[in-house]
Amino acid sequence: MNTLKIKNFAWVKASTVLVSFIALVTLMGCGQQHTGAYGPMNNVDSIHVQASGSAQGIPDQALLRFVIVEDGDELGVLKQEVDNTTSTFLDVLSELNVPRENISSWQVEVTPRYNYRDGQQEFLGYRVSRSVNVKLDDIASFDVVIDQALAADIGRVEQVRFQVADPAPLYALARADAMAQAWQKAEELAAASNRSIARVQEVIEHGSAPAVTEGMMVMRSSADSVTEVGQQSLSVSVSVKFILE
Repeated sequence: MNTLKIKNFAWVKASTVLVSFIALVTLMGCGQQHTGAYGPMNNVDSIHVQASGSAQGIPDQALLRFVIVEDGDELGVLKQEVDNTTSTFLDVLSELNVPRENISSWQVEVTPRYNYRDGQQEFLGYRVSRSVNVKLDDIASFDVVIDQALAADIGRVEQVRFQVADPAPLYALARADAMAQAWQKAEELAAASNRSIARVQEVIEHGSAPAVTEGMMVMRSSADSVTEVGQQSLSVSVSVKFILE
């Protein structure tokens, strides 16, 4: 009988100690900071917005590609004609004060010409051509260069591009405009939820569109002497993360 009482007392004592230990561990756990996989959990409210800004400028530079072409049967004669036309055109550009570093002429290209009739291949001769790229830092000389190219018997103008030589200041204006648009969007969203903006946490620029206009140029008569390049526009897009108060 006494043995049974002693055993019951020992079991109750052990149970009491175990319960006290569990309660102590639970209390200690309540005082710990819960963390995520990468550190303390952050529940800061934020707003993400995307916005675009733009700026306009007047092009002050032109990029042109001229193609000199001769067709015939004798390669030596054709190459000489292309070389002569190229030399004449380079002299014209020099007289118009176009720097030689702004001119690049490619090697001569030779292409056989064929005609197909009744399933038969007929050799027609050769086409010899050379491309000459010209960068004009003075837009005012654009029409004169085109007219002189006509006089020098240039085959065609293959490409014309107008651009802003130094777009950095325009990009700065476009970025400022994009950020202003982002702030406006964020403040509208915050006001709609009865909150306010505390600060900017992150800004990402997604890319920019350069101020370039491309087009094909058709040879015209010298009577058409006015070319208007118009106004060019470039844009910048940003993503911004704002922290709310």
